[in-house]
Amino acid sequence: MAGGAGRTEGAGGTAGAGRAGGAGGARTPRAVAVERLAPGDHACLPSDGPEGRWALRAAFAAAGLARGERVLLFPGAGTDPAHTLERLAAHGLPARQAAADGRLAVIRDFPGYDPVRGFEPEVRTGYLVRAAEVARARGFTGLRAAGDMEWATGPDVDAAALADYERSLTPLFAELGFTGLCEYDRRAFPARVLDPLLHTHPLSVVPVPGALHAVRDGDVLRLAGDADLATRTVFELAVREPGLALIDLTGLAFLDAHCARELVRLGAPAAGVPAGPSLQCTGAQARLLRMCGMHSDQGVGALVVRGEG
Repeated sequence: MAGGAGRTEGAGGTAGAGRAGGAGGARTPRAVAVERLAPGDHACLPSDGPEGRWALRAAFAAAGLARGERVLLFPGAGTDPAHTLERLAAHGLPARQAAADGRLAVIRDFPGYDPVRGFEPEVRTGYLVRAAEVARARGFTGLRAAGDMEWATGPDVDAAALADYERSLTPLFAELGFTGLCEYDRRAFPARVLDPLLHTHPLSVVPVPGALHAVRDGDVLRLAGDADLATRTVFELAVREPGLALIDLTGLAFLDAHCARELVRLGAPAAGVPAGPSLQCTGAQARLLRMCGMHSDQGVGALVVRGEG
């Protein structure tokens, strides 16, 4: 993790050196597990084809249904609703029942895009705003949507206009409490077009369910995905790298007791040893760390709690 591009290490683990800058000086999207997406979040999912996305789509939908939200899925051209529900059900989502009672909808259209009229950002934005309003009016706690963006590869879609549209969604989603996930197939978009589009998103979803994504940016280590038995070795190597000032745990969907105890040991006071890195965590993670023996006088720099979940 000391340098170079991201790399896979261990069972289900990913580690790499993060960079603060992105295309055009934009900040690299922060990696999070799909289960961590919350109302107001705007995330991207870069992938190498649709097959690997079904588990993530199911997890994205399951999180929304558990929150009492309505879920919209735009699986892309050539994917009919029945097939979509079947694929989601294969990953444990009660998709057919959710669709039957209106909590889940599979949309085959491409709001705001027509081969004749081209891309109309205001039409697409209006569709999303109205869908959020309708969901609230029907008693849902909010709305979330995940969509395949391959429609945007059409020759009549201007890449700069699409980037401006994506950029405008971040404050809009925050205002509406709307959770959005934009799926970009790397095979469909040239890198010179795709990279700026990805960097318009504040968040990027870890592409493999159950993996651990560890990115170092200077003296900050950001973790996302699952810290458990399968990724334990990668986790331990990452958090014990020298020179860390902050370890951000908030992108993790799961932190097991073993990995929590590793952080407790990391901060255990010792004569002549400076305080360990600060830990940024959710309320639930802070409770687990305290249950595993972390105290206020521990050698950790600080325990910074952000959020409850």
